[in-house]
Amino acid sequence: MHPVQTILILANLIAFSLLLWRGGTVERLAVAALTAAQVLSVILLPWDIDGFRIGVMLVDVALFGSLWALAEYGRRWWLVACAGFQLIIVVSHLAPFLAQERLGWAAVTLQWVAWSFVSLTAFVGIWEASAARRFAQEGRDGARMDHGGGARAAASVE
Repeated sequence: MHPVQTILILANLIAFSLLLWRGGTVERLAVAALTAAQVLSVILLPWDIDGFRIGVMLVDVALFGSLWALAEYGRRWWLVACAGFQLIIVVSHLAPFLAQERLGWAAVTLQWVAWSFVSLTAFVGIWEASAARRFAQEGRDGARMDHGGGARAAASVE
């Protein structure tokens, strides 16, 4: 295993553990989808047609669909970003059709970089879940910014 993969797996382990602990239902479903995709990618890696990793591509497409659905349902910005980075990974699977072998390594590098951003957005998800919980406890939905009542110089954003 490449050291970059080891670092990403450790970062995901930390982020996913914190999301399971601090997150809500949407975060837990996202962690389940992301973890399942990692495991299935390793299992389906041998599904290869002339260098085209069809098994991994199918897992990545399914993960993109899951993240997109969770972003629509859960209304979390970190899931929107995560789905966007996953879409980059899905599109990078088309690289073998666009050029010869030299683009293959660029596609793999792009996938690692995009997965790094997926890992980073999971850490943002920890903050967003905590902020959503705090807003819910304060009776706010996060769409309004009002820091008290009465007349004062600072205007409220509505």
